[in-house]
Amino acid sequence: MGNPILSDDGLGLVVARRLSELPMPSDVEVAESEVGGLRLLELVRGFTKVVIIDALASGREPGEIRRVDGDEFRGGHRYGSAHSIHLGTALELGHRLGYDMPAEVVVYTAEAVDVETFGEGLSAPVARAADQLVELVAEELRTGVAPAALAAPA
Repeated sequence: MGNPILSDDGLGLVVARRLSELPMPSDVEVAESEVGGLRLLELVRGFTKVVIIDALASGREPGEIRRVDGDEFRGGHRYGSAHSIHLGTALELGHRLGYDMPAEVVVYTAEAVDVETFGEGLSAPVARAADQLVELVAEELRTGVAPAALAAPA
């Protein structure tokens, strides 16, 4: 997820693009998206597991990577407006509406330096995090198991 013209907010798109170039199991689909909240429901329907990668501005150390359960993820700026709801609420709504929702949703985040300035490049800490995220997410997609380094919530 992300916005390609808001500096570090493009993290998820960069990682997804790089993941799509790697060999993956036949049942893995990598997609890029700029939507959040309720609009995300259409993207996750019909999958058994969904992995979301997004930049987050929460005051942590720039480039810090976290892996959280989708139901627990409260998100950052993309999820905080009146037009959007946090991921857990969107997933719950999908279940209540009878949508074929994934059994597991995982969110990988990297702490952003800047998600508001127009720019197409990632900051240095987030670019380093992108390299790590490609490896971590690829490992989880190939094995179906959380990488040992991030298996427990931070």
